Amino acid sequence: MLNQLWRARPANHFRSKAVAGLLACFLGVLGLQGWYLKRPIAPVITLYSLIMLALSFTQAVWWDSIPFFFLFVPLWAGFIESAFYCLTSDEKFDALYNVNQVRRKPSGVPPGLVALLNLLIAGMVSMFTLSMVVAHVICQQMTC
Repeated sequence: MLNQLWRARPANHFRSKAVAGLLACFLGVLGLQGWYLKRPIAPVITLYSLIMLALSFTQAVWWDSIPFFFLFVPLWAGFIESAFYCLTSDEKFDALYNVNQVRRKPSGVPPGLVALLNLLIAGMVSMFTLSMVVAHVICQQMTC
């Protein structure tokens, strides 16, 4: 049952690994790659992210609130999914997301470039996340 939530529905158009990787990298916090890949769980992830974002804006300092920190969960899931989409072989990606579709040519270099971009952005976000947590803990100890 749970496995069916992550499976993609058959599509009437060809899905690109590079597009899925870019969506997961830049908009993974909202789960938009799930909409592109037609996953049934996509509305749940988007709703979760929007609720956490709305709750964080109700705080006095929105970037230092608990709901904002919960937004890092779908953000990191997006980075991991971006790497998965870009580094998966064409055959396996097509078996999962392009059922009954014919690949005209190999995906080539673009998914690899997206994977490198994903690594760069994920590294910067991880440093930001760590600095936010350290600043939050220090501020709590000093009662800022």
